[in-house]
Amino acid sequence: FVMSMYALLRSSQTPPTEEQIEESLAGNLCRCTGYRPIVDAFRVFAKTNDALYADISSLSLQEGEVVCPSTGKPCSCGSKTVNDIDTSDQSICTTRHKPTSYSEVDGSTYTDKELIFPPELLLRKLTPLNLSGSGGLKWYRPLTLKHVLELKEKYPNAKLLIGNTEVGIEMRLKKMRYQVLISVTHVPELNMLNVKEDGIEIGAAVRLTELLNLFREVATQRPAHETSACKAFIEQLKWFAGTQIKNVASVGGNVCTASPISDLNPLWMAARAKFRIINSSGNVRNTLAENFFLGYRKVDLAGDEILLSIFLPWTRPFEFVKEFKQAHRREDDIAIVNAGMRVCLEEKGEEWVVSDASFAYGGVAPLSLCANKTKEFLIGKKWNQIVLQNALNVLQTDIVLKEDAPGGMVEFR
Repeated sequence: FVMSMYALLRSSQTPPTEEQIEESLAGNLCRCTGYRPIVDAFRVFAKTNDALYADISSLSLQEGEVVCPSTGKPCSCGSKTVNDIDTSDQSICTTRHKPTSYSEVDGSTYTDKELIFPPELLLRKLTPLNLSGSGGLKWYRPLTLKHVLELKEKYPNAKLLIGNTEVGIEMRLKKMRYQVLISVTHVPELNMLNVKEDGIEIGAAVRLTELLNLFREVATQRPAHETSACKAFIEQLKWFAGTQIKNVASVGGNVCTASPISDLNPLWMAARAKFRIINSSGNVRNTLAENFFLGYRKVDLAGDEILLSIFLPWTRPFEFVKEFKQAHRREDDIAIVNAGMRVCLEEKGEEWVVSDASFAYGGVAPLSLCANKTKEFLIGKKWNQIVLQNALNVLQTDIVLKEDAPGGMVEFR
């Protein structure tokens, strides 16, 4: 907990909000009786408004008086200093209960005390790596896309790694064996983030934290109607995993793992995303996200192909994208059911009609599933409560779970 908080304070240029503090602790799974006092104690680092702690509507303040954050009563202690001769209760209340603010834990004021990332590591020239392990295991770290593709042609069954958040678990806990591992963390073409006129291109190795930050940025800069999908991803990524995992896990890793309960894949499908795939000859092809998932953890990639990037188009006027996730707990938990939903409306006379739609669900089949009958039913219909109810009835024929479906909880799902 302390290290999570320390990392947040060292990396923040301004005092964090209470929401950011809670978010930074999402990866600390302990929620015992000690959690509340820990969070309460950390709140002193948050930027706060003293007025929140006192009901100022019923107080009449004289000139020079403020509401004391300690007592909640009017006082003039804010204008006095510690050296003032007057040492009545009023004069010392804010010095005794002075809130800790970012200015007192500013990393820049601690250059001679606080550890910083070693500059020699930042300046070190990167080199390709090739390591061998026990049992014939080979581990490569190429620095160019060309080298990655050459390795993939030579070793079609090789596993590509970024944060090792999935493969590490498979090898350590599930005892799965991979003979060749290729770390693609430092390949520039896989790490690009490109904001274009018609959407965003996201390299397959981009970390989820970087993606979240970009979505938050464009959501404030672009017209609101263009960023409906971005806002859905922001909300879904918030509950996707703890900050520590999001800092290393990649977009492409989550896509290609093809988990039937992936939180992001239904959203890529619903939001009309396209996947760019490249083979060892350098040929690039595009496929829609909704056509990429073929079965349980099976995707539309040949042995010599890798996922190069994802293209997410801007949403159109009156097009809305929404995320959904139901889990046992809010933070850091796998979904029971999740979804990505999109509807595009157009005005006809005085009524709104559905011109396009898409609904993708996770946790209800061996792969993320498109509800095509529901989509076809809705297109061309007037947008109202009756149509919604009828669409829900059609959805029950789109998604059918057998009584003995893996994961149980069939009726609930």
